[in-house]
Parts: sequence; structure tokens; C-alpha cells
Amino acid sequence: MTHDKLLRIFSSHHLRGYRLGVRGKRLLLQQESERFAFYLSGCSDTNAIKSEIPRRIRLHRIAQTYVTMLNAGAMIYRNEKPPIFSPAASGPFRIEQPCFYDSREMKEAELEMLKIRGSRMAGALFTYSRVFAVYNSMEFLPIFEPQVEMRAKVMLEQVYRTKVSFNLNASGLLLSDNMDTLRTLLERAQTGKRDHFLLHDGYEHFYFLTNDFYGETLLRLLCSPESITQLDALLQQDFQSPSSGSRFEHDTLTDSGAPVLFSYLPDIPRLFRFISAINFLKYSGIIVCFDFQADALRPLCGDSIELQTIDFRKFQETLNF
Repeated sequence: MTHDKLLRIFSSHHLRGYRLGVRGKRLLLQQESERFAFYLSGCSDTNAIKSEIPRRIRLHRIAQTYVTMLNAGAMIYRNEKPPIFSPAASGPFRIEQPCFYDSREMKEAELEMLKIRGSRMAGALFTYSRVFAVYNSMEFLPIFEPQVEMRAKVMLEQVYRTKVSFNLNASGLLLSDNMDTLRTLLERAQTGKRDHFLLHDGYEHFYFLTNDFYGETLLRLLCSPESITQLDALLQQDFQSPSSGSRFEHDTLTDSGAPVLFSYLPDIPRLFRFISAINFLKYSGIIVCFDFQADALRPLCGDSIELQTIDFRKFQETLNF
């Protein structure tokens, strides 16, 4: 592609990368105009040169999020998705397959987006029953500006209710390059260096997934409530029914009454509350997770919490993931 001058090699601040050349832009506009005209025609941000390191990192973050969404089965191309953020489209729209909209697409809703300028959202993931504000911290720890992100949350919920359906509140989704980020976030929270937006004041559910094959597989699971229900039913066969009067947030109980939390889809606020309650009240409990997640969660458990792992390969075979 570089030989045909479709891509150009670009170097700045000792960082090399590729930039779409004029010929490449023309080719995309000729062959897939409906899909790429939004990004490549007119005076668009994506058509401008971005050489500063922070802006290049942000472009990489968005591109990485797109790859994760695409590999998880979400629609990412504009000509395949409902125009949820277009001011000219009123809806309601039917979401038959998960659809991801990046932050630039969300800016089409100009009046609403003016309220949340500065949000760290990489975009939003819409399913037929839920909507997720998507953040991608890559190899870094996430940083949130609570007031900005809370306005983003309100905007996203409003768009979902007016363009899709009157439904539940939005959830958060944090992508990261490795599981150690989750361990670090929870360790910092236990020492008082906690991010209140992530753990308390933001989204009721804030899921943590990785930018790899494991994360892509679990993202497909997260978008399939029926599969989650099926997996929960399989896991609950070895335990007792949950108790509404328990002092612990839990999904089921052992024969002795110890609380059990299903954390194969790590929900950061729930996980933090469970671990904190066990340690504070000096009880014992169980966390159920996948085998590849165990190393990151084990240091958080201490002597009071037992880890029980799900074989990831058997999970794939049983639920056809």
C-alpha cells in the first residue's frame, strides 16, 4: 500500500506511523463513499493532520476500540448502523445487532455534545436491551473528570430513550490492555486512592474487559443476556438460592450460607463492594471467575475469599462462544 502511495509513512517525536494518503482517500471515497465520506470529506477532524503525541494516542485508542468491537461482532460501519446520533433522524430505531459509535459519530448530536466536551469516552455501544459508555485506557490507568462524565451519562441515557426505547440506565465499559489494570484499580481503592466515579458515583454497572481474544469473547457474552442467564444457571447448580436478607451483595450462597459473587464479567463496583464487605465484617466468601482472570484477582482476596475458576475452553464449547 505504501508502494502504491495509498498509505504514507509518518514520523514525529520519534514515533513512526502510517497516514492515509490522498490516493487512499480517493479510493475509499470512490468504492465505499457511503461508509467513509463522513470521515474523509469536508473539513472533518479525521481529515486533519494530528502529529502531537496525545492526539496520536487518542487516535490509537479509538482504532483499538474499533478492532475490539469488530472482533466481538459489533457493527462499526456507518452504512450498516442506524443513524442514532443524526439530528435528522428521529427514530425509534431497532437494534438487532450490537452497534458501536465512536466519539466523533456521537458529535453529530451537536447540542447535546456541547454539554460533554472533554469526556474520555471512546464511544458508545448499543444493544437491543442495553447501552454502554465505552472507555479504553489501553496500558494506562483510567482518569475521569466526574462532572464531565456524569453529563455524558445523562446525554447517553437521553439519546437511548428517545432514539431506541425507554429502558434501563446506561452502564460503563472499561477496556484495558491487561488484567493487571483491574487489580491496580481495586488495590488503590482499598488504600483510599479510589476513583469515586468508577466505584460509586458513575454507572451502577462498570464492566472491565481486555483488548484481546478473551475480552472480545466476553464482550459477545455481555451483549447476550440469554447466554449470561444460561451460564448463571449452570453455575448455580452447585450452590443455594440467593437470599434477599443477606448483608452481602451476592449471586448465590454456599451450603453454609457464605456469599458467592459471579465475576466472570468483572463489574468493578460490585467486585469492590463484595471484597470490602467481606474484609470489613471478617466473613468468608467465594468469587467465581474465569481461569485467565484468577492471577489478577487472587492478590485482592486474602485468606477470606476463595477463588473458583471456570475453564475458559469448556465455557466456549458449552455455550458455543
